[in-house]
Amino acid sequence: MQHVNLMKIILPLLCIFSFPAIAASSLPGDTGISAAPLVFRMEKEKDSVLVFSNGYLLDMKRGKFISGKEMVISNGKIIRIRRAGKKLEGRLIDLKGGYVIPGLIDAHVHVTAKYKNNIELTYQHLGYYLSHGITSVRDAAGDGEALQQAKQEILSGKRSGPDVYFASFMAGDWYYNRGIGIRKEPYTPWEQRLMPGDHLDSAMTAAKACGATGVKLYHSFDKDFLKDIVKAARRHGLKVWGHAMMYPAKPIEVVAAGVEVLSHASMLEALSTDSLLNKRSTPKRYKDSVKANVDVRAFSRQMKAHDAIMDATLCVSSENDRWAFNIIRNLHQEGVKISAGTDQIVDLKRPYPRLLDELGYFVKDCGFSTIDAIRAATVISAEVIGEQEHVGTLTAGKKADLLILKGNPLTDINELKNVRMVVKSGKMVPDAH
Repeated sequence: MQHVNLMKIILPLLCIFSFPAIAASSLPGDTGISAAPLVFRMEKEKDSVLVFSNGYLLDMKRGKFISGKEMVISNGKIIRIRRAGKKLEGRLIDLKGGYVIPGLIDAHVHVTAKYKNNIELTYQHLGYYLSHGITSVRDAAGDGEALQQAKQEILSGKRSGPDVYFASFMAGDWYYNRGIGIRKEPYTPWEQRLMPGDHLDSAMTAAKACGATGVKLYHSFDKDFLKDIVKAARRHGLKVWGHAMMYPAKPIEVVAAGVEVLSHASMLEALSTDSLLNKRSTPKRYKDSVKANVDVRAFSRQMKAHDAIMDATLCVSSENDRWAFNIIRNLHQEGVKISAGTDQIVDLKRPYPRLLDELGYFVKDCGFSTIDAIRAATVISAEVIGEQEHVGTLTAGKKADLLILKGNPLTDINELKNVRMVVKSGKMVPDAH
């Protein structure tokens, strides 16, 4: 069995800490700005307390910016939001009319090579994200050893970058061993083959020990085995992420099995029952029309009943599968939660990250309001990584991960490109774009 052997690989890693997942919920009640002070032990030095003044703060719950407030930060957290003009208790930071929103979260990235990764290039990718105001990322599949190293060194302050949350990739036997040489032994704790009869708790122990936040269930799982895998992952406090289509498990079956975040709107073509989609002779225009107008109502009901999140990844659909934009429009209208992720390899030559393209597609092509697009990359993506109690809103007690903009993104989503300042864990990021 695969996972008896895996234990030999992961035993040296068992002392590495990892973070238990927090169960996803609907939009939390603290999505607005909280002015209630929390009790913190203040450091003696005055400059250890920062007071951000003369800016507009985004009230996520009300969907508007508010003025006349100051944000007080200490020890990497927002400790209070108060009426401006009170007695100064720390170093004043004049935001000069900037617009303050929570740091953005790209909930679907790939910052490492899968094998023989160049760790310095990984840090360049992560630094690029942070400089543009992306303060957390979820890496959906990569070199787990490199990702754990980056995760720990960023948390310790040795390196600069967004907080890293990553997956242990898991697929069935047919995906790996169908005669085309995708994978040979040995498997690793962050890339595993699962088969009925395997010791699933050993698989999840390996994933947890390597620092993974969750599992990414990819391919070759039927609905019954999928349920067993989900239960095992939850027993070990792992988030459960996966493809919307598992081959053979179909989207509604994937949701019913308990997968919390489903990736790729384009995979929802599997909701169609039109047999002409499977024929090569069927014109592309016809296929695209059928896919764009697939009935999502039953799927939406399942998603809402299970409080599941759709990871749209429209960036990967933008060239060949633009019909997927209409599916996201319909899911959004049905009230399904949509997170913002790109599924893109980082291009350091681009002037800004593809996450901003994704949010632009939500607004221009999918009927999102600008506040809903921002929520997709903050509040909802915080749920994806299980960190909604710590990031995603400007709230007392949450991490001081901030993006300060020159213009109002509620008026124009493209203002997300005009960065005045980035703050990560209460510290200003140099060279923010």
